[in-house]
Amino acid sequence: MFNILETKKMDGRLEMSGFTLERTVKLMKLSFSRILLMHPETDITVDQWVVINMLYKHNALSQQELGELCFKDAPTITRMIDLLVSKKLVSRTHDINDRRRFIIKLTDEGMSIYHYIFPLVREFRAEAYDGLSNEDLAHLDRTLNRIFENLSKQN
Repeated sequence: MFNILETKKMDGRLEMSGFTLERTVKLMKLSFSRILLMHPETDITVDQWVVINMLYKHNALSQQELGELCFKDAPTITRMIDLLVSKKLVSRTHDINDRRRFIIKLTDEGMSIYHYIFPLVREFRAEAYDGLSNEDLAHLDRTLNRIFENLSKQN
């Protein structure tokens, strides 16, 4: 158990770490959003990219699975899928085993967009991670996964 002085020190450190993490995530999203805006032919937002990327990695997902993987609630993921369907980047079909469920997949156009954007992602990350060693990145990944696991236990 922490005594009150240790708790204050720890709380200050944790508060700063949380702020640092939050501002970094927001700046990364804003910076990548600007990159996407420089490529108007893609007509994709960062959140739409996350959906496309998940579908590429998993091939096909139910709407619910996609929402969970992208950390979007049901109404939000439905709106995003509606928009991506209207852009002809994803298809939504009824699950043959359960007509109440939809299966979401990338279309050929969606695959093309993925292959166009992925190199931009790699370049963006290379610039963002400049000066960090592979060991630094591995440590960061372990640390962020630990925080994620800690929070997942609570939910």
